[in-house]
Amino acid sequence: MNSLQNQRQILVDYAQQKGLEIVGESFDDNVSGMSFNRKGLEELEKAVDKGIVELVLVKDLSRLGRHRTQTALFIDHLRQNDVKVYSVTEGIDTSDEDDDLLIGFKQIYNDFYAKDIGRKIRTGINQKQKQGLIVNLPMGYYKDKLTGEVRVDEIAADIVREIYHSYLQGRGLSSIAKELNRRGVKSPEFYSHRKIGAQRTQMCKKFLWAQTTINNPSTTEIYTGTLVNHKTVTSKIYKTKKVVPEEERFRH
Repeated sequence: MNSLQNQRQILVDYAQQKGLEIVGESFDDNVSGMSFNRKGLEELEKAVDKGIVELVLVKDLSRLGRHRTQTALFIDHLRQNDVKVYSVTEGIDTSDEDDDLLIGFKQIYNDFYAKDIGRKIRTGINQKQKQGLIVNLPMGYYKDKLTGEVRVDEIAADIVREIYHSYLQGRGLSSIAKELNRRGVKSPEFYSHRKIGAQRTQMCKKFLWAQTTINNPSTTEIYTGTLVNHKTVTSKIYKTKKVVPEEERFRH
């Protein structure tokens, strides 16, 4: 059972034990709690505006949000609409004034935790970049799980070469995308959702090319041996033949 399913089951079990009626569910899978531009919260707000919610159950307060200020504002918004939040695993009730101090502490902790994790991730990426290591490989490359070496995926690499060649011949991005779709050529999403060495199936009709999909490889400097991470740039790169010769790179 994955984390999201487990969290949902905890809330459903609690509601059943307390005889609470579940009038709706909302969730955000794999979305940062630091962001409040989330579908799950939008759905909750709509339910609150309709007046059909009295209580919001969460596994813990960090599931509501990790941003200290925005979480506090959201809880206040719920209070103004006579909606309380109850953290099942922490036993925290936003309608209980005695819990206010603990709620404030949790908000500070959750905010700090999220920012600390973010800093550690950025530091790890920067360190790998200094060593010339690639975190996210572009289309046309894959990492050998046994040796850790970066290798060229020749089938995907041929597609990238074709994109560069077509562009240099004067074709537009939309035109290139339409041609690839017409021929049923698999997009980067297909190659990122399969295991190297596994059989290439027909599962990816939904993985189509678009102008933005063509633009990604066309502006990816990694094909010329340059790594870019935010404002950090290094020319050190893995030792393997390039997917696209440097003299044929896009001029952008």
